[in-house]
Amino acid sequence: MHIFFRFMSAVIFLITVLLSHQLLAKEPHSSGSHNYVESIYKTSSVLTLPNAIKRAIKASPRLKSVQAKLDATEGQKKQAGSWKNPELSFEAENIAGDDDFGGTRNAEYTYGLKQTIEIGGKRPARKNVAAAINKATQASVLSELLTLERDVHIAYADVLAAAEAVKLALEQEQLAKDVLNIVSKRVRAAAEPDIQQSKAEVAHAISVIAREKEERDLRIAKEKLARLWGASTLDVSLDHAHFFDLTGPELLKVYQDKFSNIPDIQRLRFLQVEKSALLELEKAQAIPDPTFNLGVRDFKAHSEQAFIFGVSLPIPILNQNSGNIAKAQAEVTQSQADAQQAQLVLEQQLVENWEQWHTSFSKIEHLEKSLLPAAEKAFKLARSGYEKGKFTYLEVLDAQRTLFSARAQYHNALKTYHASRANVERLTTSTGVSL
Repeated sequence: MHIFFRFMSAVIFLITVLLSHQLLAKEPHSSGSHNYVESIYKTSSVLTLPNAIKRAIKASPRLKSVQAKLDATEGQKKQAGSWKNPELSFEAENIAGDDDFGGTRNAEYTYGLKQTIEIGGKRPARKNVAAAINKATQASVLSELLTLERDVHIAYADVLAAAEAVKLALEQEQLAKDVLNIVSKRVRAAAEPDIQQSKAEVAHAISVIAREKEERDLRIAKEKLARLWGASTLDVSLDHAHFFDLTGPELLKVYQDKFSNIPDIQRLRFLQVEKSALLELEKAQAIPDPTFNLGVRDFKAHSEQAFIFGVSLPIPILNQNSGNIAKAQAEVTQSQADAQQAQLVLEQQLVENWEQWHTSFSKIEHLEKSLLPAAEKAFKLARSGYEKGKFTYLEVLDAQRTLFSARAQYHNALKTYHASRANVERLTTSTGVSL
């Protein structure tokens, strides 16, 4: 159990370090502007991401399961070093026979002790197998811890993203409503045909449907986050600033240099060590173990005693364990191939997520500096000009769609940023499970 808590402490420390190296938040608005029913900023108790991760680690059934498995391997490791038990034996000869051998007058009693001695390296090989399984399970525990951290990070960001999506949808609904009111006035004043009002009504109806969808998605995201620590509802506020805390990735090589020490790769190495140790064990099993017998024989007829000694050794003619050796050899080859394939997959995941992190960070910067301000300015000018009769409704609608598209891109880029960053950190975080 102490191994598990040591891992937990290491992971929580890493979480704190990683999250403390972010840039200052560049929030475009305060959490107070999220004034709607499903808002996640209504309670005074704020649950930060590190605290959310700690809460999930404490309650996670996944971690309890792998911890129980680790405890089991500790028992297996202890058992692997055990010697075979000795055997007590007793024999009675020349009893209950005919004539002189009737009763027990001429009985011979033998009291013996048998011990099988393992040779050929069976016990060391068995200990090596158990040690490798234990190390692989330690790496699995750490992998689960880091995976849970990643899952909480993404789920936490998803809730924040969903909240921003609701806010955006409400703003878009209000904009669509404002445009509809302007169009209605112009239609009543015979400055626009009736069809323009129909178009504005459709745009408004679409914005209402979009807002309702985003509200449903927010409820689902909140429940998904709460489930990670065994709750059914989210009864705390989240850290609004976290969604806008942005840090660009370092060079890809920096993360690739860390890749070989992550617990997933370590676990694959320990599995190969386990299979190699199993092969050595199967080879050792082909060597027969001698059994030694030491005892005392009691001769009743003469009231005398004598020691006896014997040894037996199986003859490996019919069974040389060749099938199990071949099977173990094939499993060694398979574990090597599986490890190579798994490493290739993980390396590709690292590259893809690093690319997404880099791309989304650059996109967010571009949207914040140029596209969003330009789209907002264009819409304001178009709406103002439309009210004065300088622009057509189609120009207002086009500016509105451009603004909504830019905001949606910004929102999606932030969501991608958090997911890809969490995945990169998951694939490059390691602690000291040594070979």
